[in-house]
Amino acid sequence: MRLEAANLGLSPEDVVKGWYQNQHIHREFLQELLKNPCAEAEKIKPGMFYYAGDRSFSSELIAGKQVSAIVGWVDESGKHGLLLGIRTVSLPWSSSNLEVGLPENVDGRVKTRLILEAVHKQNKKAEAAEWCAAYAFDGIHAGEAFLPSREELRKIFLNAALIQNAAAKFEENFWSGQYWCWSSSEDTGRFAWVVSPADAYVYDSDKNRSYHVRCVLAF
Repeated sequence: MRLEAANLGLSPEDVVKGWYQNQHIHREFLQELLKNPCAEAEKIKPGMFYYAGDRSFSSELIAGKQVSAIVGWVDESGKHGLLLGIRTVSLPWSSSNLEVGLPENVDGRVKTRLILEAVHKQNKKAEAAEWCAAYAFDGIHAGEAFLPSREELRKIFLNAALIQNAAAKFEENFWSGQYWCWSSSEDTGRFAWVVSPADAYVYDSDKNRSYHVRCVLAF
């Protein structure tokens, strides 16, 4: 509308006023429109803040709103991606060496569900996946987050600099140094994959060892 109005030498306000005068728009709607002008939505990019309260995104901190996560990766459409939770904890993948036999071609959300099903059937522990499934901080509800797959963590950590720059605005030591993070991807037997946020390098490790856990949400 702005381009067409400019070509006619009119402002958008002139166009809306004309609609009203020609009875193509109601007074009440016009008043509401003037009170709440539509702003162009900001494109979602890695390093932006996510606010679970109203499911909004922003490139800057918004006073009075709780940051829930940071955008870690966005697909080519710009409409879907992964959010990295703010909280972290150090836990084993499974202190009881749970073996699931997870398929490779599924995402972290599915892997987390399969891990929890195996926990129930085998009566064992899977601390990293269980913590993510119960993650309920900063406006995020239990059941929304999951333990990301190896591939998902690599996608996120390739944007580590953008994430760190955003996190530095409210938390100085977001990465707490260069450490490994558990993924939901198994290797073989008692091994699973960890990923480094420093360079997205992948390494397999014994499931009963403790590494950092970063929960992820999909949008």
